Amino acid sequence: MPHQVHERKFGRLRGHRRSMLRNLSLSVLRYERVKTTEAKAKNVRTFVDQMINLGKDGTLVARRRALAWLPEPVIVDKVFTDLSLRWPDRRSGYARITRLPRRVGDGAKQMLIELLPGAEKSQDGAKAAAAGTEEKPRRRLSLRRGPAEKKPEPKAEAKAETRKKAPTKRTTTKTTKKTKGAAT
Repeated sequence: MPHQVHERKFGRLRGHRRSMLRNLSLSVLRYERVKTTEAKAKNVRTFVDQMINLGKDGTLVARRRALAWLPEPVIVDKVFTDLSLRWPDRRSGYARITRLPRRVGDGAKQMLIELLPGAEKSQDGAKAAAAGTEEKPRRRLSLRRGPAEKKPEPKAEAKAETRKKAPTKRTTTKTTKKTKGAAT
């Protein structure tokens, strides 16, 4: 019984296929437009949707899952800041696939996979409606331990005042030891 025939193999082993899809999804998120074959474009579209949905989630667990799939933290930051805010009302379908002419060398079907423009670019009325509604502020999570923000340093005036104070003089009393047997 042939199981899992629905999965595209691309003529590669599992590790090579996985790394190819990781790199292709990274390229789509970085350049927002990539030309590739039809099968790869249809397959990588699901991974792009998953990464943007993780960015919309915005939790630390989602960020770690995105870092596990995408090899570059800069692209993960882009997904969590820019791309997650581009489509506030969408749950999937962030990428568009367009047919291109066949490749000259082997005649393979070519496709252009690109990210859709955001809601603020497509409709001015939606922007005005969104401006009227208030959004709750998003928490920015960091992977570092400890507080995300540094404590403010004291003002320069306060530092100057502490330097101006003269050190206090300590008066010490010397005690002399009396030795046994010494007569005075």
